[in-house]
Amino acid sequence: MSDDYSGYWKYYSDSFGWNEPPFFQPLDDFRTKDVFKSAGLSDTQANELIASGYVCVPDSDVVIDRFYGGALARADGVSRFRPDELQELFSEPRSRAWVKTAHSLEELHQIVDETKLRSRKPILFRGQRSNYSVSRTINNPNFTIPDVGEVSLLSSFWRKAYARDRNCFCDSRSLSLFEWSKIFYSAYDLTEIERRQKAAIDNGEWMYSEQDMADSDDPLLSEFGNHRLDLAMGMNFNLASTLSTLLQHYGLMSTVIDLTSSLDVALFFATHRYVRHNGRDRYNFVGTNNGKAVLYLIQDDQNEMVAHDAAERVLSKLTPERPLRQHCVISRSSAFSINLPAFFLLGIVYLDFPIDGRDSKSLVASYFPGTNEDKFLAALKSGALHPEHITDFGQCDRRPPGFQ
Repeated sequence: MSDDYSGYWKYYSDSFGWNEPPFFQPLDDFRTKDVFKSAGLSDTQANELIASGYVCVPDSDVVIDRFYGGALARADGVSRFRPDELQELFSEPRSRAWVKTAHSLEELHQIVDETKLRSRKPILFRGQRSNYSVSRTINNPNFTIPDVGEVSLLSSFWRKAYARDRNCFCDSRSLSLFEWSKIFYSAYDLTEIERRQKAAIDNGEWMYSEQDMADSDDPLLSEFGNHRLDLAMGMNFNLASTLSTLLQHYGLMSTVIDLTSSLDVALFFATHRYVRHNGRDRYNFVGTNNGKAVLYLIQDDQNEMVAHDAAERVLSKLTPERPLRQHCVISRSSAFSINLPAFFLLGIVYLDFPIDGRDSKSLVASYFPGTNEDKFLAALKSGALHPEHITDFGQCDRRPPGFQ
């Protein structure tokens, strides 16, 4: 195993300080404090707001709650505030999100159906064994639920970053182009590609770039050239959400959080506990965790949430099974909106009823297939620089009963 913890992998290193200056530096404590003081806040209030993640937009007096705000210099009174609105941050909780308890599976379905009828947009789900709250001195009352708190839906990247340095605004990386290429190109016979490329060059064809290869009359070279183009040109743009989805679903750190369009999938994650023991990953059935298990109902937003697209050309040779089987939808985040999914939270359902766990093993096998079923998992493990961080449930190659 390589000891190289640079690039993307630096986030796993204990020596990484999470204090790298980002491409766009938004934080100016002195100016932010001046805005707070000009609004009549005390030194204590100003310091508490800064420590809680409220920052000033550069060249503007707009104050962003970096948990939800987004880098927009426009106030909305909810996540971005004018100076004369700052006193409202010290008011009582007034989140629009509701809290209910389902005492049976039938009651849960009734709550979900009623929510769908009232919503103008599709409903997404996230299941957890318990609710976790944002830890900061000054919560945003617009997102704080009485007796529950401010729901934390931070991605793995921002959970670690915020825990290590609450002023962290560092830019997030993906795997390198070299690593992604090694992963996706493993589906091809590269020796045959090289042979055909050489034959084309010997035959007088100009064949030195991805575009040259994509334009080739040889169907295999053309297909491979298009894959190279897609990855090289789209990695940080139109493919960014797809690649982040893959990181997230295979246990690697990412700035997205996974939601699902399937209530059954959400129920699985609400009633199972993830365990890693001696390098082996598994999910253990825990039921509704003594009434602590929760389902979050979240309103879909096409600007911030992206359903996994298995039809992406770059995935055509190596279909990633996990996001497909888990009906994945990811929610984005950024340094200015690290808890963005909670912005769209409609309600929380606590689960307080017996639930049958006899199908637990077959569900794990279905949602987390092994390398013989999930060719992408096999490629990821062989191509990633640090495969030890990938979750692998060691499933047998037999398809689980009833899986379609």
